[in-house]
Amino acid sequence: MSSNDTGGYTPTFTSSGSALRTLRTGKRNPNWKAAAEFLMERAAPDVKLLVEAATQIELEKEGLRTDKREVVTKKSSFNLNLNLSWLQWLLAAAAGAGFIALLVWIIKNASLRVC
Repeated sequence: MSSNDTGGYTPTFTSSGSALRTLRTGKRNPNWKAAAEFLMERAAPDVKLLVEAATQIELEKEGLRTDKREVVTKKSSFNLNLNLSWLQWLLAAAAGAGFIALLVWIIKNASLRVC
């Protein structure tokens, strides 16, 4: 059974009011899709046209958002943003100095063992 399957039960709405109440509860209500279909079947042609236009606008917006995200991702892979506070810079410098000191110590001990 898929997550959208309600076990074969298809809700029936007797009024637009009950369908609207179900729809207003949001997608957490398992019957929200059936309520939306019920209301769309009974909607006036102008309302159906408005819903279709709104859907198309949202799809175009999503397409633009996706395109912008791809462009930003490409740019951000080459651009390193270093807006760090002074404490973060201090910690980064301390970590770098510690790493260099560790490398010097390793090289010094390795050279002593060779000699």
